[in-house]
Amino acid sequence: MQATSSAVPPVGPVAAQAGTPARTTLARDMYALLSYLMRAANVGTFNAIAELDLSFTQIKVLCALEMEGQDRSVKALADSMSVSLPAMSRAVDGLFERGFVQREEDPTDRRMKRVRLTESGRSVPLALNEARMSALHELIGSLDGEEADALQRALALMLERRPEIAAYRPGARVGKR
Repeated sequence: MQATSSAVPPVGPVAAQAGTPARTTLARDMYALLSYLMRAANVGTFNAIAELDLSFTQIKVLCALEMEGQDRSVKALADSMSVSLPAMSRAVDGLFERGFVQREEDPTDRRMKRVRLTESGRSVPLALNEARMSALHELIGSLDGEEADALQRALALMLERRPEIAAYRPGARVGKR
C-alpha cells in the first residue's frame, strides 16, 4: 500500500499547532515512512534471527542485557519479560552453553544467579541492529543532496530537544532508554 500526500503541508505557526490538518498530514507521512522502513528492515532482521538459531526469549534476553549495560538476575529477567523462572532459566542455560552469557552467583544472595553478556553475546544485538539499519542506509543513499540536508537539519533539531530519542542512536549509552 502506497501512501501519498496530496499537498505540501504549510510551514510556520499554523503547522506548529497540534491537531491541525498540517500535523495530521505530518503524522500520516511519518507513519508511511516508518512503516516502509520497518517492512524493508524486517527481511534482513528476520534472516539474521533465523541464522542465530535462538528462541525469541533468548534474543530478548540478549537485547535486554545489552540495552541495560549491566548484569541482571535470572529472576529479574523473568519478571521483566513476563516469563516463568523455569523458562528463563532454560533460556539462560542455552545462552550460557553457546557462550553468549556468563552466570555467577549473586554476591548478596547465593541462591540467585546473575547474568551478563560476553563479547559474543554483545555481537547478537549489534548484528540485529545492523540488519535493521540496512533499510535506513538504502533510503539515505537514495536521497539527493537537498533532501539529505533537509532531513539532517530536521533530525538535528528534534534530537537536540529530545534526548530520550537521541539515546537510541547506535553506540549511545544512556542507561535505561
